[in-house]
Amino acid sequence: MYIPKYFRLYELLPKDYYNENLINWYIFDNRLLFTLDKIREKFGPIVINDWFPGGTNQYRGWRPFDCKVGAKLSQHKFGRACDLIPIRCTPKEIRDDIMKNPLIEDYKYITCIENFDNMSWVHIDCRNHNKEKNGLFIVKP
Repeated sequence: MYIPKYFRLYELLPKDYYNENLINWYIFDNRLLFTLDKIREKFGPIVINDWFPGGTNQYRGWRPFDCKVGAKLSQHKFGRACDLIPIRCTPKEIRDDIMKNPLIEDYKYITCIENFDNMSWVHIDCRNHNKEKNGLFIVKP
């Protein structure tokens, strides 16, 4: 089990599912958790869910299967995706860095990102996609 250095469960789970039980880390793909740590090390503070300190976002990390946010079979529902809000840089800077360097150690597990105009977040996931053979999967409008 990979437990991130820089993230707590309340940043990744919705309010109704949150508790500090270590078994909740099993919900998440270890590749995603590793990558989140690497991105935070490289770019500084990153916000995922902000409901714990009084914000309104709770579905940027793991989503339950009955969640109405996002696609029916979203990678979020399998613990393989997160939507990140960087504090010290723009989302575009992170997306551009991932697209320029998709095979470096920090990004080796990212197989898909979303890249829409004026996105205020960074979507990363580690879905079942052969990046080495087919390149980084980039979802566009």
